[in-house]
Formats: sequence, C-alpha cells, structure tokens
Amino acid sequence: MSVQQNTGIRKAVRQLLVAMVACTAVAAGAAFAVSPDSAPVTPQTVAGVAEDNGWPVAPPSPTPTN
Repeated sequence: MSVQQNTGIRKAVRQLLVAMVACTAVAAGAAFAVSPDSAPVTPQTVAGVAEDNGWPVAPPSPTPTN
C-alpha cells in the first residue's frame, strides 16, 4: 500500500467516526427531548369534559336509541 492510499483510508475512517458521533449525539438529544421525565406536562382540565383524552362524553340516556 502506498502512503497516499493509507492517508485516504484514514481520512475515510475519521469521517465515518465523526459522522457516527454526530448521529449518536443527535439521537441522544432526541431521546432526551421525548423522554417522559425530561419535562413534566400538566394535563389541562376543562369543566364538563371527561378525562379520556379530553373528548366530551355524551350523558347516558335511560332508554335505548335503536
């Protein structure tokens, strides 16, 4: 192998390592941003709305509606 070939291989390996470190850092930042413990969110409550995802629930009727 020539010196020029060794330099090219080293450069390619170094660029690959830099890219891997950058991707790992971005992935770790994204995982931290979406983790449940990173920022506690208080649920919003609205009067007259059920607690199942905030969708209003119709009151039960005493007679069936067939």
